[in-house]
Amino acid sequence: MNTLLPHLLDVSLCLVALFIAVRSFDIYARFHQYRLFILGLSMVLVSISAAADFVSSYVTVITLQTDWFLYIGQSVGFLFILLSLVRSSDTYLRGLMRLNIVVFAFLLILLLLSPILPPMDMTTRTVLGFSRFVICMLILIAYFSTYLSKPSRFSLLMSISFFFFTANYLMSLQQYFVPIFNQYIFRDQGDISGVIGLIVLVAAVSIE
Repeated sequence: MNTLLPHLLDVSLCLVALFIAVRSFDIYARFHQYRLFILGLSMVLVSISAAADFVSSYVTVITLQTDWFLYIGQSVGFLFILLSLVRSSDTYLRGLMRLNIVVFAFLLILLLLSPILPPMDMTTRTVLGFSRFVICMLILIAYFSTYLSKPSRFSLLMSISFFFFTANYLMSLQQYFVPIFNQYIFRDQGDISGVIGLIVLVAAVSIE
């Protein structure tokens, strides 16, 4: 019972993130908006990490240490989204997109190495979890600042989406500092916030 909700949320995260990625790549192909390509590739990382987390729960023949890919992949994916907001020139965004593709390939290698990786210790898990929280909070601030200076539905929805992502990773961090019983509450609430964030993100890229 304790694993049912996390597994359902993994499937939801995987499918919704995949839809956002396809939608983002479709818009990029038509209008060459480099930020949306970077968003799409980041959502591919989210989708694969959710799928890997789901699969690792059922594979018993070998132990898959997919947490390395999940934490590092999501941190890197969100970092590239943040970096894409730093400057607007095509030259900068095109170079960032190419770097994103290279890093994405290395992250896939990390995923393939999951059977031989050591378990992630609590310190590393906390540091990487904190990095996801900080990066998402900075993206939230960036999009909300854009909305305040130049209101648009896209920047508003992106702000709302990353508010829920920030809440997700904050609650994920808190679960490491509470009793075992409460850990499930924080984890599940965090996962639900992540799904809500992705749903709002779907609305954002659908109107773009």
